[in-house]
Amino acid sequence: MPAKTIGLNAAPAFALPVLFLGYAVVANYEFVTGLGRDISEMPKNVSAYLSGEAAAQIDSYYKKIMPHRVPSIDAMGAARYAIFKEGRSGVVVGNDGWLFSREEFAAPLDRTPDLAEAATGLAQIRDDLAARGINLVLVPLPAKADIYREHLSNAAIPDDLLQLYDDFAALLDTQGIRYVDTRRSLLAAKPEGQLFLTTDTHWTPLGAAVTAAAVGDALGQTTPQAYIISAKAPSQREGDLSKFIVTGELAPLVGLGPESVTPVQATTSADASAVDIFGPSSIPYVLTGTSYSANELWSFSESLKASLGADVLNMAEEGKGPIAPMRALLQSDTLRDNPPETVIWEFPIRYLGQPELWDAPVAQEAAQ
Repeated sequence: MPAKTIGLNAAPAFALPVLFLGYAVVANYEFVTGLGRDISEMPKNVSAYLSGEAAAQIDSYYKKIMPHRVPSIDAMGAARYAIFKEGRSGVVVGNDGWLFSREEFAAPLDRTPDLAEAATGLAQIRDDLAARGINLVLVPLPAKADIYREHLSNAAIPDDLLQLYDDFAALLDTQGIRYVDTRRSLLAAKPEGQLFLTTDTHWTPLGAAVTAAAVGDALGQTTPQAYIISAKAPSQREGDLSKFIVTGELAPLVGLGPESVTPVQATTSADASAVDIFGPSSIPYVLTGTSYSANELWSFSESLKASLGADVLNMAEEGKGPIAPMRALLQSDTLRDNPPETVIWEFPIRYLGQPELWDAPVAQEAAQ
């Protein structure tokens, strides 16, 4: 049987790896030979290598001798995206320039059976707050790939994410934990404008405002029209997902340039000045959660103030997931010295796919 030949249409698929391999061979040969010439500059004592000082010097030398390294990687990433619509691990490339976090796609596959671990953890936190006379309201955030499923070729993943959201909601019902159905509100608001950024994991200020309005409808306003929302100066946001493909000046050339985000702020209205200033001194609401709440660019806490008609203390944290900020809040002086009526907990469902989510020690998380 004759051997199969590679068609011309398959050539581009092999061109990029071959070019990259050639670059790597030449560049690293230059690095090794150059290092040999300058070996006299390297540390001579063993302690420098054990402490990492030598590694830092070698890394610095590597960057000095190959200043074209990062631009070359960006060029390869841009070409890979432009030709094959692919990115590095961490991003899933959708249609029409939309990017999605691979975490969302892993969540339905990696979640613990029947969400049993989440049920136990959530109930413990609810009970801890209840013992202090504080209400808990959970704000589960659906996946971006679910809300904007039309930008994905495979409908199976969004369906799995919808099922994960529904299973989580059923779990909250079973545990008697109050929550807000944010998915329904976000889907209904899609005609109003873009709710998630195209090249970023996070929502837009509009998506945050829609969710805040749903929370306000569920809890009721304390003082109607107590806050007025106004726009702040627009900001350019380089998508956290586009960085898995290309950065810098090449990004706009392949349609992955920065997106404009206009945050908002909530200021007290003239009507609010008539409210009894000798009323309760405690803040009625405390917000905790992830970067969806912590990052001021999305303005979630500001929109909550307007929708609730009351002040909101934002104690969410970036880069720690939903559990660590909540546990840190439980150990904080805020709950002990000036407890709120209600804790609002923003919780993206994609974190349910992380098996280590509930494993970190409480004391360690609180100290971060």
